[in-house]
Amino acid sequence: MDAREIIQCVRQMEKFTADRHYGDILTLLGDLDRSQVTAEQLEMTDIVKVLYMVLKTCSDGGVKKTVKGLLSKWKRQYTKEARGGKCSGDRRVSDQGGSHSGSSQAGSRQAAAEQEALSTSEKDDLRTLTSTAENTSASSDFPSVRAKCAQLLLAALSPNAPDQDAATQLAGDIEHHVHERHKSSRVKYKTCVRSKVANLRNPKNGHLCQGLLSGSLSPEAFARMSAEEMAGAELRQLREEFSSRGVSERQLPQAVEGTQTQKICCKRCGGSDCRVTQVRGAPDEDAMTFVTCSGCGQQWYHSLCPH
Repeated sequence: MDAREIIQCVRQMEKFTADRHYGDILTLLGDLDRSQVTAEQLEMTDIVKVLYMVLKTCSDGGVKKTVKGLLSKWKRQYTKEARGGKCSGDRRVSDQGGSHSGSSQAGSRQAAAEQEALSTSEKDDLRTLTSTAENTSASSDFPSVRAKCAQLLLAALSPNAPDQDAATQLAGDIEHHVHERHKSSRVKYKTCVRSKVANLRNPKNGHLCQGLLSGSLSPEAFARMSAEEMAGAELRQLREEFSSRGVSERQLPQAVEGTQTQKICCKRCGGSDCRVTQVRGAPDEDAMTFVTCSGCGQQWYHSLCPH
């Protein structure tokens, strides 16, 4: 069974589950059980998720038992594949089959315990299958991801490249150095590539393409550049202005507090629009008034005691 047939099977199973056509679901499950489903097909399709959905929504015991057996079979089969062991595709794994042979005298309690055990087993099966698929996918499709990233870098460089062969080599070198920096984290790798591509495509960052194509900017140095370092002159100037403006605003006097008075004259600007705040230390110390000029921001202590 190829991936297209599995996708068709997934769609039919979703429809049959919604329509409660359990007989048709059993037919599809039998086809899946008789087929050799590869790890790649599990990754490319949603068959495991759909089977788990059937377990949650289906009320037919026969269907649920078949689904559990199929999940258990795939779990053991592809766990061995991931470890380098030989696959045994024809092996049938019975999922808690012996628990149904108990005596009828303990039927109610045995059924409840069995259902709880099966529920735990099906969750473990799904987690194992999903983890196996993700780990296999992480190692198998990464070369294609890297190739796609190199193509994106080439597309960002090619409009300005007179020599396409040189641009292709340049894009590959950039991708290589980005991968060397972030090979332990695919998320950081993709984020870095997106940042490089966006900056290369930005018309205001023409110095990047020019530097790379002329050789004045090496692929390794470009791979290490941060977003701030890749920015054009205009954006860097704006950032500097915003930064200096922020510093200047922080240096401005804060909102003046205290009681307004015009009885004190500022020694700096000569204005009399001031605000005062009384400050008293120990009881035996003279009372002091902290004065702030509303005009120029000058601040000083003013003694209230006569001299």
